Amino acid sequence: MTIDEETLVQCYNKGCGIKFDPKANGSDSCIYHPGPPYFHDAYKIWNCCNKKSTDFGTWLSFKGCTKGPHNPEKPEDIVRIASVKEIRPEKEEEVIVWNGLNKPAERSRQAGNVILLGIETTSGARAAIERFQAQSGASSEEGKLQIGTPCQNSGCDKTFAGPDSELSECVYHPGVAIFHEGMKYWSCCQKKTSDFGAFLEQKGCEHGKHNWTKNEKVDKLREDWFSSNGSITVNVYCKGAMPENIRAETDGLNLRVVLVHGFGTKQSTLNYELFGEIIAAESLVRVGERKVELILKQKDVVSWPRLRYELQAKDEKEIDA
Repeated sequence: MTIDEETLVQCYNKGCGIKFDPKANGSDSCIYHPGPPYFHDAYKIWNCCNKKSTDFGTWLSFKGCTKGPHNPEKPEDIVRIASVKEIRPEKEEEVIVWNGLNKPAERSRQAGNVILLGIETTSGARAAIERFQAQSGASSEEGKLQIGTPCQNSGCDKTFAGPDSELSECVYHPGVAIFHEGMKYWSCCQKKTSDFGAFLEQKGCEHGKHNWTKNEKVDKLREDWFSSNGSITVNVYCKGAMPENIRAETDGLNLRVVLVHGFGTKQSTLNYELFGEIIAAESLVRVGERKVELILKQKDVVSWPRLRYELQAKDEKEIDA
């Protein structure tokens, strides 16, 4: 039987894309991806089957995981939307497409009891703290500032010229440098440019005190996260976290962590409004030599497309010695 090409209809199921005869559209005619795509940490992922790749073409070529009838109705281009979410995270809340598998936890319920998380410390972290304490009594004369010593704060171009330099204000970038898809920017102010020279010349966005030595440079926090076996693990990268001064508390949906790091010289407060609900009694904090792990047991083992329900700020400050 000859099929008239003019009678064929385009299928818009994700992963299919062929033309089909609407009169021969059975319940298993199409093989497609029913779940929406989402992009995370350079990966392109099909939510329905978790097939992922860093290469866009390879990701699009993944064969569907579900059989069903062809779909002649053209949907909103959610692949483009997911791409926009990756490129412009500041608009993320406008472009996320939820489905039943990755919808955020209900926020209308009353908050539960606030519970403190348990703290574990690795042997490496204990050894690093002991080494630092043993060396802290060394003479400070060796570290005496020399004229011409540059300020260690990112973006500051001042040098130490004597005691009066302590009175001058430091204009610097408190965040970290980020290089992503050809763009250079500071995490604190996110003024993006593709020109490295222009990036280096960007004026700081915060005013404060100079840091003349590397030992005094603020230990900026970085974080990443992943899910595995029903748990969410958040890695907070910092040196010299002090286990006895860490406090982590949660009501299941909100998590507040106070970190004292830099071997007791810095304090950071991290607030998370979590995407999903966690079980506080089965969650914990593990302190390592160079990072602190927040191991959060999920109440419902479903995929989280992002860590936070809404982005929360980090508050970091110096602790007076």
